[in-house]
Amino acid sequence: MAAVLLVLAMLSLYSCIPLIQAVFSGYYAFDWENFRQAAARLDQGTLYNLSYPYIFRWSPLAAWILGFVTLMPLWLWQVLHVAVLPVLRVWWLAAVCLISAPLWFDIQTGNIMIFVAVTAFWALRGNRVATALFLVLTVLVPRPLMLPLAVWLLWNRPEWRAPFAVFFAAHTVLVSLSGYGLEWVSSLLSAGGEVASPFNLGPSALIGYFWVPIGAALAIWLTVRGRLGLASLAISPYWLPYYFLMLVLEFRSSRLDSGMSSSWSPGASREDMTPDTE
Repeated sequence: MAAVLLVLAMLSLYSCIPLIQAVFSGYYAFDWENFRQAAARLDQGTLYNLSYPYIFRWSPLAAWILGFVTLMPLWLWQVLHVAVLPVLRVWWLAAVCLISAPLWFDIQTGNIMIFVAVTAFWALRGNRVATALFLVLTVLVPRPLMLPLAVWLLWNRPEWRAPFAVFFAAHTVLVSLSGYGLEWVSSLLSAGGEVASPFNLGPSALIGYFWVPIGAALAIWLTVRGRLGLASLAISPYWLPYYFLMLVLEFRSSRLDSGMSSSWSPGASREDMTPDTE
């Protein structure tokens, strides 16, 4: 078994080599450049004037926040993608992420998926800061793959419903005041075009939009069964490489039951931090 795992690790690392080379050669960081443009376009009234390679479908408030984030150099942002891995506090899971192509795709493009995945990992385990941050990200960076965990949190932890409703309402008001409300909604409705992306690794790359109802039904079933990592992928119309980082949610010791309540904390036993073998 050890030999098999070693071979799999070597194959995984080998698949990362082109991405690692792209990072260190300064290859065009697609998402990072979009973040910089979004921050610049916010005051120009052209935030949602989408024309490839500029694609931005996040909240106008997210664009404002990115104005501060993109003040740092790209290399520092990329280093933070690796620096956040110890926050998982599970050495083997951090190691798996480190030698995975999804993480290096995230690093190379300059996206935020590893931060979303780590936040989701601890939100599921009851960390209050992580829960709040994940729910905020669900509104600011609306992606279908975030819905299963967000719904699960709000269903199983009712104390978060009122704060979420207040934030959602406040965000709606601020977006309306920004003048970008209708344009943002329009940009979200046009997001299905990503199905044709050459980076789409999901079933929709083969069967197109037929995957959407299939994936939605599968996501509901998986969410009910507590398989939130798989549900996150299932509900997404397209699977970009870094979306697979959400599979960290599958590394648990038990199903999502009363033991995974809001009282669950990072101080849980080692047994609770091991993969589900059931």
